[in-house]
Amino acid sequence: MRTRVALILAAASALTACAADPPAPAPPKTLAVFGTITVPGGVTEQGLDGGPGQTCVMDGGYSDIRQGAQVVVSDEKGTTIAIGNLGEGTLDLPNLQAWGTRSCVFPFLVKAPAGRRFYGVEVSHRGRLQYTEAQLAEALRLTLGS
Repeated sequence: MRTRVALILAAASALTACAADPPAPAPPKTLAVFGTITVPGGVTEQGLDGGPGQTCVMDGGYSDIRQGAQVVVSDEKGTTIAIGNLGEGTLDLPNLQAWGTRSCVFPFLVKAPAGRRFYGVEVSHRGRLQYTEAQLAEALRLTLGS
C-alpha cells in the first residue's frame, strides 16, 4: 500500500511539473546606437545672429538633414533592423573657431537588436557607415561637409 501511494504521489508530481507554464523567453537584448551629426552652416530663427544652443535648421544642399530625418540601422547583410530619427538641431559655435564656420548639431538615438557582427548607420540618404558592436558602445560623432 505504501508503495502504491508513493507511486501515485510521484506520478502526480511529475504531471504537475509537466503542466506548468514554460518560462517566458528572455526579452531580446538591444543596443543603443546614439550620437550626433554635425553639419556646417545652418540658420536660426534669428537668422545668422543666433547664439550657441539655439535651435537651427539647414538650408541649401543640406536641407534633408533636419529634425525627424530618418536614421537607419542595418545588419551586416544590409537588412534594415531599426529606424529612428534625428532630434532638434542646435547651433554650435565652437566650430566657428575650428572650421571658420558655424554648424548645426543633430542628436539621434536608435535602439537596435544586439548581437550582430556589423552594423550600418545611415542618416537620410547620405550613405551607410559600418561599425562593430564594440564601436557603437560610444557615441558616434558624424560630420558632413568640410
